[in-house]
Amino acid sequence: MRVVTANVQSFPEDALTAGQALDDLRSNAEIGDLVLLQEIASRYRPLVEQAFPAPMWTVYYGRPDNSTPIAFRRELFAKVEGAVTLLHPAVADRHRRRYTTQLKLRHREVGCEVHVLNLHLVAGAFNDRPLPDKADRVREWNEGIDGHRALVARLAQTGAPVVGGGDYNRQLKRCRPLGTEVAGRDVTYAVDPESIDLLWFIDGTDSGWRVRDQSTFAGRDHRNPQRNSDHGARCATVNLRATAKTPEEPTMHKAIPHKAFDRTTYGDVRPKPVDWKTRAALEAAERRLGYRLTVVQGSYNPGGVRQSGGTHDGGGVVDLLAWDWRRKVRVLRSIGFAAWYRPAISGLWGAHIHAVLIDHGKLSASAAAQVASYRAGRDGLKGNRADTFWRPSPIPVFDYPPPVEEAIPDAEPTPDKKPEVPEGPTGAAYPPKRRLDGVDTSHYQGGRVDLKAARAEGLQWWYVKATEGTTFVDPTYDRRVRQARKAGVPVGAYHFARPDRGDAADEARFFLATADIRAGDMLPMLDLESSEGLSPSELTTWTGTWVRTVTRHLAGLGLRGRPIIYTPFNLEKGFGCFCWVARYSNDFRAPVVPRPWQRAVIWQHSNGKYGPVKHVPGFGPVDVNAVHPDVPLAALRVRRAERPETPQPGPVIPPPEVESIPADPDRTDMKEVRLALVAAARSIEAAVARLPER
Repeated sequence: MRVVTANVQSFPEDALTAGQALDDLRSNAEIGDLVLLQEIASRYRPLVEQAFPAPMWTVYYGRPDNSTPIAFRRELFAKVEGAVTLLHPAVADRHRRRYTTQLKLRHREVGCEVHVLNLHLVAGAFNDRPLPDKADRVREWNEGIDGHRALVARLAQTGAPVVGGGDYNRQLKRCRPLGTEVAGRDVTYAVDPESIDLLWFIDGTDSGWRVRDQSTFAGRDHRNPQRNSDHGARCATVNLRATAKTPEEPTMHKAIPHKAFDRTTYGDVRPKPVDWKTRAALEAAERRLGYRLTVVQGSYNPGGVRQSGGTHDGGGVVDLLAWDWRRKVRVLRSIGFAAWYRPAISGLWGAHIHAVLIDHGKLSASAAAQVASYRAGRDGLKGNRADTFWRPSPIPVFDYPPPVEEAIPDAEPTPDKKPEVPEGPTGAAYPPKRRLDGVDTSHYQGGRVDLKAARAEGLQWWYVKATEGTTFVDPTYDRRVRQARKAGVPVGAYHFARPDRGDAADEARFFLATADIRAGDMLPMLDLESSEGLSPSELTTWTGTWVRTVTRHLAGLGLRGRPIIYTPFNLEKGFGCFCWVARYSNDFRAPVVPRPWQRAVIWQHSNGKYGPVKHVPGFGPVDVNAVHPDVPLAALRVRRAERPETPQPGPVIPPPEVESIPADPDRTDMKEVRLALVAAARSIEAAVARLPER
């Protein structure tokens, strides 16, 4: 990974324009995966948001007045915890309060936890300028470095590796601020001796750092100015490696009766031609993802895929549906594919994932060239652009036949371990004779929406994306919600989750600050299709916190309604929420329902390209959804709490202080549920009929 420290400010302040600062910040984001920033004054924060956009990045400040944030790529790291500690109190005419920013991150692929520190020590203590308060600056610097060393020692004693840096305002050749070791662990510095902006690494008990290379990007006062700031950003490319273990017995391969390049077919919906080696690699990816893959283009198709430039002519190459592409590409790359997400290009191809099995043995010449491009960090296309998405290091190669733990899923699971796959569908007739009930959109579906045409086709409701993570607000949300309400179409808000440990309540509050939820709206929806590397247990805990936060907020507004959860993932609890699933196919085969749910209330059966409905008048290509035939629209809408009402499926919302998890609505007596739903629907329909015409 690439670690950067960068002081963005310059002296004097007006020597750096906003445009120059934005250029610096964007350059730092381009060269780094973990970026330590200093002197991010309040006027620079909007620029930081542009240069480190959500959801690709998280920028952690920890305090509103902190000017030394840490930015990290979300596809590489998950935040475990964060804190800021006072480094220097504010001193008039010298500096504002300065903090040490501290994060504990977990590398999503390796699983290793890493402590990260960033600071900015007082300036002027050791330069040649005659300052009247120089003695005070020296004292302040020494006090700051003493506290810094103590903090680093405490973190090193945890056994986890530590990476740190910042603006130390003292040259490395004159002072190694942490010495050569801390708590018995080696300290590696990764900058040139002239630098005052430092990067350093401390080994952990089970892992250590190897610095591959380092770079200095000169500031404006040097011969070759590559930065506008008077500080040159420092960058180090490092490997985080595990300590060598005692050699173990080699993994034995399961006997597989298929030769690697014998032909077969694979893929959900309509299987495509592949060979057994490619199939085994795809099956390994499915076990990690927890759902089946839909192959839209297979291998051994000479001349059949003109747009691919011959990559599908040989073996080892497939195209997959783009749904959940971030997780898919990460998993494919970790298994041994050169894989890229290809966004839609009008007249050429639709959005998809292109995957080439590295070292396959039967690749076409153009596919082999794409593997070389991938290894060089490029995108495999004619323009040969840089590929900035996460990639493993070293790049793995898939071994066939696979080890026992990667054996093809035809083998019987051991009696004491159930396979980690979603439970099967609850019935073949789901939902009968239904093609369009509702749609869901985000900023990706631009253009004008004609609700009159959509309602004439059968549209009953509309979900609009409100937020993502803790920083992104969908620019279409406000306008489209107003349009839906004006047309009398029930509208719902949804939040795309970017879960990290401990931030579920923050994501929920961010969603609630944007979403305008009213009685009669569709239930708020949690779009949980990215696990961000959390385990099933961690993801369950995160989901429960998000659900409780939103439910209690609605209760405080006098409203009732638990969020609906859109997810492909098995969870340990359902939290009394309805489940919404996606499965795109050109027929009405039943969707796969994740645990612990026994049925899905809403099925997203088309993404605008695959599925029985590919185009909705007034919307165009769009996600199309159908509601389970046993569930009336009234059961999916927010209600007022103070009105007497007939019970409907789902739990009674507990008081805010109650932490109990109510029973799953799927496990209630279905006869009672249907009677309650019919009564609720009739009650609401009667109330609607009494409303005046708009």
